[in-house]
Amino acid sequence: MLKEKIKFVRRNYIVLYSFLLIAVIVGVVFSGNYYSLKKFQYNTDKLLQSKAVLAEDIFSTLISNDIDLNNTEFLNQKIDKILENDSEIKKIELLVPEKNTESYKIIASSDPENIGGEIDNELARMAFSNDSGIAFLNNDREGRYWEVIKVVKSDEGKRLGIISLQMSLVEHDNFIENSIQKVYIVLSILMLLVLLVIANHVRFFRYALKATKLEEVDKMKDDFISMASHELKSPLTSIRGYVEILKESIKKDKESDDNAQILENIESSTLRLNNLVTDLLEVSKLEQNRMPMKIESIDLNKIIESVVSEISINAQNKKLDLIYKKLEKLASVSADEKRVKQIVINLLSNAIKYTPKGKVEITVKEENRNVTITVADTGLGISAKNLKNLFSKFYRVKTSETDKISGTGLGLWISREIARKMKGDLTVESIEGVGSHFTLKLKKIKK
Repeated sequence: MLKEKIKFVRRNYIVLYSFLLIAVIVGVVFSGNYYSLKKFQYNTDKLLQSKAVLAEDIFSTLISNDIDLNNTEFLNQKIDKILENDSEIKKIELLVPEKNTESYKIIASSDPENIGGEIDNELARMAFSNDSGIAFLNNDREGRYWEVIKVVKSDEGKRLGIISLQMSLVEHDNFIENSIQKVYIVLSILMLLVLLVIANHVRFFRYALKATKLEEVDKMKDDFISMASHELKSPLTSIRGYVEILKESIKKDKESDDNAQILENIESSTLRLNNLVTDLLEVSKLEQNRMPMKIESIDLNKIIESVVSEISINAQNKKLDLIYKKLEKLASVSADEKRVKQIVINLLSNAIKYTPKGKVEITVKEENRNVTITVADTGLGISAKNLKNLFSKFYRVKTSETDKISGTGLGLWISREIARKMKGDLTVESIEGVGSHFTLKLKKIKK
């Protein structure tokens, strides 16, 4: 199974391209989010550093005016007040230099146990001699924090001591970590969805390949039908010609009645085969969009009168009334004259063929934008079930009355396709046992 999939991907490199493209998209999304979070963390670190320095400045200002180095209770109250207002401050301590030593004594602290302790720290000495103070990131078991050490001066500028402040980054780091975890979760879900899309894509790709192959097979079928129809056309024409010659010879020989009947059967079969070949050619042209169309302004009255004149003999042979309700002032339509005539001939021939008795009536009407030609008969009619498939290729209504009536089942499909290619349509209304109404709709030419 795995080997087949690998072969499939090799044959269809576009699938691999899709994988690569999706991986790049996910990578870009991940990198963008990761960079944004890191940039956010850097900026917030700087912000917290500024906040720590600001907190120390505030404390320095509070104690510089009325500092009493011996009043540790007052100093610790100041520290407690600052801690109450800012939960992110981890520790504050006030240190003063010891006389004749390089160490510093803690006189006030957020941790009472540290009060009175001494610190001999190089950073403290550097901060005491540096007006701008020192700030740096530090880390312990509890997490990261900003440590700021700043000198405290009196109003006269005398250096009194230093303040050491620790600003915790635990909440900030937790927020960043949670944000990164959420990004990972979102990206994992995104990756899962992408994999599902890929799986679906591969499946649709298979369908596309099958559809392409089917189209190729369909085209081969159409090409074969077109070729076969053309090849059959010539011998059929020759056969019909020879049949006509034989019929003329047999007419002169009155004792050849049996041969005459045989020739009639041959001619009938040849005619049916010729009609089938002609219809197959038409189908092939329509499906391959190769049927020529000369769309122009045409006179429907002239076309219908011509068709009625040709078809009337068929109606007379069946003792049917063929009625054409002519509309004298009929608007011109935009269509192909030859193809309109072909459709009308097909509709009238079918109406006469499927009408045992009664009449076939042709009515022309003008609508807002269209002209309609309706061929109504009093024939066999069509059931609601058969109406659904009436315009399908090779479909014929199968009843005891239609069994003996010849036909290819392509005429109506061809007629409707031609009508639609001329921006019109062909519709039907029918009641079984009552008759049918076929309506050809064509576009009226705007004046």
